[in-house]
Amino acid sequence: IYSRFTVNEHTFQKAGTSQQCGVCLQLVRRDALLSLPCQHSFCKACWEQHCTVLVKDGVGVEISCMAQECSLRMPDDFVLPLLPSEELKDKYRRYLFRDYVESHFQLQLCPGADCPIVIQVQKPRARRVKCSLCKEVFCFKCRQMYHAPTDCATIRKWLTKCADDSETANYISAHTKDCPKCNICIEKNGGCNHMQCSKCKHDFCWMCLGDWKTHGSEYYECSRYKENPDIVNQSQQAQAREALKKYLFYFERWENHNKSMQLEAQTYQRIQEKIQERVMNNLGTWIDWQYLQNAAKLLAKCRYTLQYTYPYAYYMESGPRKKLFEYQQAQLEAEIENLSWKVERADSYERGEPSDLENQMHIAEQKRQTLLKDFHDT
Repeated sequence: IYSRFTVNEHTFQKAGTSQQCGVCLQLVRRDALLSLPCQHSFCKACWEQHCTVLVKDGVGVEISCMAQECSLRMPDDFVLPLLPSEELKDKYRRYLFRDYVESHFQLQLCPGADCPIVIQVQKPRARRVKCSLCKEVFCFKCRQMYHAPTDCATIRKWLTKCADDSETANYISAHTKDCPKCNICIEKNGGCNHMQCSKCKHDFCWMCLGDWKTHGSEYYECSRYKENPDIVNQSQQAQAREALKKYLFYFERWENHNKSMQLEAQTYQRIQEKIQERVMNNLGTWIDWQYLQNAAKLLAKCRYTLQYTYPYAYYMESGPRKKLFEYQQAQLEAEIENLSWKVERADSYERGEPSDLENQMHIAEQKRQTLLKDFHDT
């Protein structure tokens, strides 16, 4: 890649008379002026100062001619000899390298912090890629966190909206709610949304506070937003309130799954420590307990997909396709919570009895794959 950046000195203008530099206004010999293809000429000292300041300021490769209203980009082999130190030359070469990668449709820079890796694919599209060095997982097309089934443009809109409306949604950030039966304050310290009150043993849904048992076959009906069909005929203030209500509904669920993933990451760590303890106590090998680790990893993958279904649903137009999506979303969410419930109680599993947990893993992954197959545009 660097071969295209070979440095060649530009020639000075040849003439015997003097001329005033248009920047410093000093009278210099014409053969001491340096000229671009646009025929604008200035003294070498001014060109050097111009390039040095812009490279230090991080302008990148878009360094234009100093002449007023001239937008000609200065050639790479013109800029490099003018930079006074190797440090600045190396900085500019990095800009050139980045510019080359960003202009190549099959290449993408890893967005990981200070990661130098460039990733190449044969068929550029919104696909999941993982850096071999820093292990960052991202979308190849937009370099955001991978966001299937939501497309790149929609996730950008959603993340911008979340940032803009963060103050409005601050009240959602509380980790505590009251038990709907005995009113004792309950803190959510696990990723699962199936809650059980420590005092009265009442089982309820963390999201809607409804009785868990009455979710029945319609698990996670509370994940569907019920639109007001008459809102278009109401006042602007009413429409604004309805729009905010809809956004907060989806934002709360988006944020809740994000927090669940953080809590389940702690569960994964506890599982690893528990496996290590059992192996050290000769209660089996790592292979015997590997299914617990696999279950926690799959749970993280499934919940990650589920989190990104909410921006997708927020921007979807009402209709049969959205109803189908919400049905599959509810099915996936139900199976993820069943899996989370089992993973958080992994300590109770004995060696040689993984079938119940493995069955739940298979069901959850099947639901995830079905939703992506039907709604993720590839």
